[in-house]
Amino acid sequence: MIKRLIGICAALVLSGCASLPSQVDIEVGPELSALDQQDLSFYSPASPLPGATPSEIVSGFLSAGTGPQNDYQVAREYLTDGFAPRWRPGEQTIIRVGAYDLQSASDELQIVNLTVGARVSADGSFENISPTTSTLRFRLTQENGEWRISSAPNLTVVTIPVFEVVFSQYPIYFLDSTASQLVPDVRWFPNRASTPTQLVAALLSGPAGWLSESVLSAIPAGTQLQVNAVLVQEGKAIVDLDATALSADSRQRGLLLAQLRSTLLQLPGVLDVAVFIAGAEQDITPADIQAIPAASTFALTSAGIIRLSGSEAGPLVGTEEITGQLRPNRIASVDGGAEHLLAAPTGVYRVTARGETFSSNRVSRTNTVSDIQGDLFGNTWVFSNSNPGVVEIIGADDALSVIPLPFTGTVLSASISPEGARLAVLVSDSGQSVRVFGIVRNQQGLPLRLSGNLIVEPEASGAASLTWQQSSVLRMLSKTASGTGSIYDYPISGPRKQRTAPLTAGSVIEAGFTVIDSYLLSETGEVWILSSNAWQRIQTEVTDISTGR
Repeated sequence: MIKRLIGICAALVLSGCASLPSQVDIEVGPELSALDQQDLSFYSPASPLPGATPSEIVSGFLSAGTGPQNDYQVAREYLTDGFAPRWRPGEQTIIRVGAYDLQSASDELQIVNLTVGARVSADGSFENISPTTSTLRFRLTQENGEWRISSAPNLTVVTIPVFEVVFSQYPIYFLDSTASQLVPDVRWFPNRASTPTQLVAALLSGPAGWLSESVLSAIPAGTQLQVNAVLVQEGKAIVDLDATALSADSRQRGLLLAQLRSTLLQLPGVLDVAVFIAGAEQDITPADIQAIPAASTFALTSAGIIRLSGSEAGPLVGTEEITGQLRPNRIASVDGGAEHLLAAPTGVYRVTARGETFSSNRVSRTNTVSDIQGDLFGNTWVFSNSNPGVVEIIGADDALSVIPLPFTGTVLSASISPEGARLAVLVSDSGQSVRVFGIVRNQQGLPLRLSGNLIVEPEASGAASLTWQQSSVLRMLSKTASGTGSIYDYPISGPRKQRTAPLTAGSVIEAGFTVIDSYLLSETGEVWILSSNAWQRIQTEVTDISTGR
């Protein structure tokens, strides 16, 4: 559980915070930082060759989309003089799967058919989609005796390997609905000198659509940059907001600065942030956003609960009688591991330390639990096979409530993000998918409803378990067709990356900390840890594992 920032919510009836825009039209301003005057260059696309055919011009233009340097200067060389300044490559990036098919309808019309696997919008939001066929049309004309493109879609086309070099992920930060924690909203932008400007512009525009109902911003709605550039001078990012920001009171300004600092200090060369409003520097003390508590991982066995991590690793003496009587099959550890919720055939029980022993009391009669998870605010989420349309919430005071689940199907695995603002679920419903929802809470941290619906993986065949590996990365455990295990990381949002495969098929995965990367429970009850890219078995005869904050 965490201390609340008293009175912030009243201050955050922020002008317009409930209706933050979800689109952004970024016009990149000049960068004056001595360290960042040149765009980063990883690919050097070729200029058009004299006498190139219409098909060669279109192919060359598509290839030149890998070079964002100087606002895609080389790609614009393939365009007519009239169209070149009007082409807007930043509106969308298409990530294609496989090769594209270029067809020449005529010299003046070239048609490209391709399969789209993901796309990035103008505000940097990444969307994984089921492979979809798309058609792009290019019109050409002769200019000074050479073929040039006079009309093209406002987008670029790349493959995943190129995307991962040309683009980088940058979380921008908003506030959770209690205004006590920062929530990352990952965006992807080309590696350019204008990145600080793009990040602040995205922050001013508001959160991604799926997050918009569950997060807040201390930046007054409608605020823009006074000068359309974020300057970096001697390690300090200068953010000059227009007069709209004057409406923010001192608390809001402290939170505003916390958002900006978290967003900009991730950039190389940025060591501090100064906020100006209408050209005048502001003396602002950053809000005290409390750090997320360290976590501990526990194992449930028939012989009691075992702490797997930290200097106090070992059996929790006094829990063996409880587990022996209840015969639970699921565990959720809360309040830093001070309490544990056990799902048993007769209901859900809270296990609490009482001096040198432990006691248990039933807090819910739900007995068909598919997963059980604790959150940062001390609540426990109970997902049931027999009532899949809702999730039961057990408060820290044992009060019960339910909230509807905005999807059909059964929850196979669930995980709540470290700061408590997002819920990830692995859902089975005529196939398997991974989805993430925003969590709307009251000021005491009680969940009220879920919002949004970000589909992280539309086709999660064989998936068994997921966990928040980091604040913006989901780790998913799957079983391959051959019966072995596989692990993938999914940035929220972004392309997945495969990690070191486990040595056995697994049923549950939990995030590790410090030197331990992950904990894995095998189908045969063994606990394995991943450390330094190697798996090691540390425990046997385990029923379930849980990481609690």
